[in-house]
Amino acid sequence: MPLSKVRRVSLAHSVSSQLSRAIVAGDFPAGSQLSEPSLAATLGVSRAPIREALIELELRGLVEFDPQGHTRVPTLTPADLQEIHAMRVAIDPLAASLAAEHATTDVFAALEANIAATKDAKTLADVSRLDAEFHDRIVKSGRNRRLMLCWSGLRDQVELWLTQMQLRHQAITKRTRQQTVDSHYELLEVIRSGDPKQAATLAGDHVAGWTDLLPTVTAVPNS
Repeated sequence: MPLSKVRRVSLAHSVSSQLSRAIVAGDFPAGSQLSEPSLAATLGVSRAPIREALIELELRGLVEFDPQGHTRVPTLTPADLQEIHAMRVAIDPLAASLAAEHATTDVFAALEANIAATKDAKTLADVSRLDAEFHDRIVKSGRNRRLMLCWSGLRDQVELWLTQMQLRHQAITKRTRQQTVDSHYELLEVIRSGDPKQAATLAGDHVAGWTDLLPTVTAVPNS
């Protein structure tokens, strides 16, 4: 593979990393259009790595292309939020169960540091980012490659999901950050105990707690 090709791919990856962080943080609101020329000028690169990065982000569910080829940040519909929640219901208990069996002291230390950072988070966007990172570490600690593949395809969308759901939660409770800290510490202690069944149950209860905050999906009438 030519050296120039390696540099170009690396540049596209750098661009996608920056754009993904900005999208999840809300710097590009849902529905906003991403202009390739504008992004290229802002990031100081040509349009080629921008285009490659946007294609990668489409696969990760962070952007979408319309029929005219324009790129937009997707708006998560009530149906999208329900679907992502359903996937978490399936993934989170299994991940916690496997973590209880395989997590190491290094994992526990990283989870503790994540909780401490969440406690000190200044914005709800930071809480959402740290929340996704917490669950990311749990999944990876379970050492199940296929579960990690499923999670990697959903991970960015989970962070978008958390961003929207925690806004709804904060509007009602005013305690999203503290409740996230409390629930994560409880889950950490159960995983640390080494009880897979209890860890799966608690993780399932944690996800189920979001159910009442999910928006209602309007049924589509039969044509």
